[in-house]
Amino acid sequence: MKRALCVLVVGTGWLWGCTAVQGQEQVSFGRIKPPAPEQIRAQLFTWLKEQAKVDGEKLRQAETLWAAESRPVLARVAEILALGSPEAQRLLEQAANPEAIMPTEVPALIRQSADPFFKANLGLAYARLLCLRKAYEEALEVLKLVRPEHVVDPGAYYFYRAVAEHKTLNREETLRSVDRLFDQVEGVPERYFVLASLLKYDLQSWDGRKNLDYVARRMDEISGRLDNARGGPKTQAKQKEILDLLSKMIDQLEQQLQQQQAGAGQGGGGQGGGRSSGGPPGGGTTRSSGPATDSGILGGAGEGKVDMKELIKRPDLWGKLPEKERVKVLEAVRREYPPHIAEAIEAYLQQIAKSSEPR
Repeated sequence: MKRALCVLVVGTGWLWGCTAVQGQEQVSFGRIKPPAPEQIRAQLFTWLKEQAKVDGEKLRQAETLWAAESRPVLARVAEILALGSPEAQRLLEQAANPEAIMPTEVPALIRQSADPFFKANLGLAYARLLCLRKAYEEALEVLKLVRPEHVVDPGAYYFYRAVAEHKTLNREETLRSVDRLFDQVEGVPERYFVLASLLKYDLQSWDGRKNLDYVARRMDEISGRLDNARGGPKTQAKQKEILDLLSKMIDQLEQQLQQQQAGAGQGGGGQGGGRSSGGPPGGGTTRSSGPATDSGILGGAGEGKVDMKELIKRPDLWGKLPEKERVKVLEAVRREYPPHIAEAIEAYLQQIAKSSEPR
């Protein structure tokens, strides 16, 4: 059951509007005005003194960090929160470290925090770093717990939320976040406006159906998960979905090809279209009648077409192929598929090879 709470944040001017509450996630409506720098500073230093209880030396360090006005406000706030909380510092350092293992759930420091300012801004800074690490699913789980009217940069909140939703193929949610960025946040930075517009344009070219475009996008998502050592059951389920979809698409293409060949054979009968005993119809290229081997991904055709069906059924073959064979397969993929799909397939195959390497 969804319930609406009309709220008015008195004395801050951050939000005039309503908040809808559904489950664990709270979504704000109305115009959100980014807080003025003096408001942010006042709240930040109140937190340092009353919650973090830092000494005079750390307060002076915080003043120095805050004075670096050429840097984004979220970056400065995150560093000052880390200065006052060793746990926050460790969390942000872990998220920024490309070698660190990603947590599988929202950290308790964010999830259990009772301080709205600390929770929202540490959560946003953490989610931003997760997006940079391609841990989009994890970033989205964090952002669902964050109230945009409590962050120092509402534009960053909706932008990174849209990015995480886009990369996890949540089409309608992405469009909704982009619209909220445009319609509800005052003074959206140009970089967010331009990039969010590109996200929206990209989704308008895909209607959400599970077609080749969907496969390419899902492969990109899986590559990101493998980059972060996320090869568990959830990633395997996503991989199986892709394998099943590609296998089904290839079956459909083969059926279409057989129908076309049958129609061509009927139309060309008696016009020199005979064939020698055991040869293919119309004198086409020959195919081996023997079973496929580990290096049998490239078909017997002289054009070097890829037997994607064989590769899809047995992705372990890719890891066993010699480098020369892999190069041939990649060249054939580039010839046979549109550029963005070919790039996704290449990235996926590279991840398979990487995951099969001895550690």
